[in-house]
Amino acid sequence: MKPVVKKRKKIFLWVSIVVILGLIATAAVLTGGTEAETVQAQTGDIIRSVEDTGYIQSATNYDLHAVQNARVVQVPVATGQQVKAGQTLMVLENLDLSIQIEDTRSQLSQTIASIPAAQAAVQRIDLELQKAGENLERLRSLHEAGAIPTVEYEEAEHRVKTMEQNLQEQTALLESARAQEAGMNQSLQNLNRKEQQLTLQSPVDGIILGLPAKQEQVVNPGALLASVAVPDKLEIKADILSDDLGEVKLGQRVTITAPVLGTKVLYSEVREIYPLAVEKQSALGVIQRRVPVMITLDDPANLKPGYEVKVAIETSAAQGVLVIPREAVRTLKDGGREVMVVIDNRVKRRLVQTGIGDRENIEITEGLAVGAIIIRDGNLDLKENTRIKPIEN
Repeated sequence: MKPVVKKRKKIFLWVSIVVILGLIATAAVLTGGTEAETVQAQTGDIIRSVEDTGYIQSATNYDLHAVQNARVVQVPVATGQQVKAGQTLMVLENLDLSIQIEDTRSQLSQTIASIPAAQAAVQRIDLELQKAGENLERLRSLHEAGAIPTVEYEEAEHRVKTMEQNLQEQTALLESARAQEAGMNQSLQNLNRKEQQLTLQSPVDGIILGLPAKQEQVVNPGALLASVAVPDKLEIKADILSDDLGEVKLGQRVTITAPVLGTKVLYSEVREIYPLAVEKQSALGVIQRRVPVMITLDDPANLKPGYEVKVAIETSAAQGVLVIPREAVRTLKDGGREVMVVIDNRVKRRLVQTGIGDRENIEITEGLAVGAIIIRDGNLDLKENTRIKPIEN
């Protein structure tokens, strides 16, 4: 009897296995297979862009530098303050210059005071010379007539020559004094201009961006004292990775967003691309080669100098093309690309050709038709002909 019992147990075991497999198959049929999110290929527009961070700055900026050694004695304005053209931004002091001005003024005063005496001397000698000349002419007639001795005539002649020499010397002194006066006046004007440079004034109506020089600080020629910007003329400077620069061109459209703008989006264009890349360190400490790109900002909205914005430079666009989500495309080892198409609730792998893409979608140029149902996640491990239960998004 024991062999019969064992045989019955074995039969019962096989029957149980078949039943379980049947139940699993039935469940698979009832549930429709493995669940997977699907999307439909459809026509749409794709805009490819280079995105990065930009900073608002003034398009018209004036940096005011020191032109001489001086000490800052007064700063009557503050950073961020609105100022008018000609308004005093900073007062400096140069003691050496003050001493030179005082010395030059003193010498000029002395020179000016000496000129009237020199003029009077010239006039006096000239008058005496006229009289001596008249007397010489009178004596010449008498000498020629033999009425006076030669000695008396020669004395009169010598007196005229001496007075002519004195007149020349005195005239030279007067001209020298006048030339000295003109030179000192010129020197004083130059010194006064240098003194005026010690009072720093705003060249335009604008806003103060910075005041690097502080009160009581001693500055050297070339030191930056203040920066003033015209607030209504702003631009954006964005440092773009050199690897992305090949797609960026002048005149390309730029989309501008920022938290301070809320839901408002600004549009502009690339105005200038710098010819030289610079090394910059990223937030993660990576050294990158970046190229400054200048973007116009005709409508600044409520943006101000120094604000951070997000810029998206539109490098290419395709309209009315077949698009699917980027994650639906899987890149193969040989560089080819494929998607998983759903036909009769079964997976069919299909090679495709792709075009341009943005951050969300990618263009399909070959291999798919409008309306095709595909698996959204192309990295799912689904074998060919795997039965699925589509979950439409």
